[in-house]
Amino acid sequence: MGQTHLKTAEVLWRVLSGLIILILLAAGVYPYINSGHASAATITSRNLLIGSGVPSASTNYTFSFVPGTTAAIQGLEFQACTTALGTCTAPAGLSFSSAGGGTLTGTWTNATAFTVDGTGANSCIASASILCAKRTQAANESGASQRGVQFTTITNPNGTSCSSNNCTFFVRITTFSTNTYTGGSIVDLGTVASSTTQTLTINATIQEQLTFCVGASTVDDSNTTTPPLCASVSGTSLSLGTLSNANVSVSPVTNVVATGGDGNNGIAELSTNATNGSTVAYDAIQQSGTTHLGTLRVAGATCTAGNVNTDQCINAIGTGQTTVTAGTEAFGMTIAAINCKATTAYACSFTGGTYKLIRDAAYDGTGANTYPTDTGLVGGTTNAGYAWDETGTTQTIATSPSVVDKEAMILKFAATPNIVTPTGSYTAKADYVATPTY
Repeated sequence: MGQTHLKTAEVLWRVLSGLIILILLAAGVYPYINSGHASAATITSRNLLIGSGVPSASTNYTFSFVPGTTAAIQGLEFQACTTALGTCTAPAGLSFSSAGGGTLTGTWTNATAFTVDGTGANSCIASASILCAKRTQAANESGASQRGVQFTTITNPNGTSCSSNNCTFFVRITTFSTNTYTGGSIVDLGTVASSTTQTLTINATIQEQLTFCVGASTVDDSNTTTPPLCASVSGTSLSLGTLSNANVSVSPVTNVVATGGDGNNGIAELSTNATNGSTVAYDAIQQSGTTHLGTLRVAGATCTAGNVNTDQCINAIGTGQTTVTAGTEAFGMTIAAINCKATTAYACSFTGGTYKLIRDAAYDGTGANTYPTDTGLVGGTTNAGYAWDETGTTQTIATSPSVVDKEAMILKFAATPNIVTPTGSYTAKADYVATPTY
């Protein structure tokens, strides 16, 4: 009977011991007690900040914690595992082998940095999954401030320990009061967790953009008046009024009573995200009649080849820029300025030379970033140069090396007849094209 009671008591004791061990395992205490670490405390407010969550990335690891014990901390051990408790299996691909650094972050009582110990000793044997670090600083660490240590060039786990690249791993931390990592010098223990993650790719598309418009406008400056945006550009013609050999009529001709001019310039505005640049060109539309079909002429008239003054075609200046003298029959166009007033995507100034649309030398007005004084009726000679190709051949008038935001070309036209130029209603037409290169 006595033996039966003894056996029963023994069984109960074994069951109770098993329950105690299970409880200690669940609390994370038993492994340390079982290893002779019963006096070690738990570090608190602990975390691991990794510089990148990309699998296999080489990155920084910053361990941060509050010590649980007032004692010197001269040695650190970091052991990477796939689980927080139990047998440690190293996460696939993780490597401390190339780790460097050991610089301090946070508030340490003693500011001597740690150095990576590639050999280790006693209970901290350095390996791909175990990082040992040490310093010589025997004074106690005291106070509840956060302390951290940052290491560089640590290779993240490659994610194969999990079913995807979103893979959690753990690092078990042990602090030592000596820099030889002896079992009796263990101060605190604790575990931190982190995770690699699959890369999230955000996709977007920006389509090719082009806004180009041509019309008539009363704008007659470079940076004072905001030109109309393409959505509101209107007017398909402008009038130089009644020409006189005593003057050069230059748009805008505003003396409506005397000349019949309508006070307009031409305008051509460009916006595009073409990073490889754009060109703007025109070609003179060929009208009906004989010869000189693309100049200022009477539609259907028979004109004579060469520069003559007695037919109903005003002599086109040609592709070379020249000034216009009153009474010397001529017709031409120039770009008086690149108006930047509507530009907002970047700094743009005509007078400052910071615009993107660069005028061709035949159509650059005065040849400088100066707005021409020519307007209305000019006696004598214009101060700006003009050109006009009547042949219908495409002529480039401006180019841009990159993107353009609402830069407006102010197109001025000039004409003067000879005293014997015949009467009639004279017209010139042009086709403008912008060609962006993406």
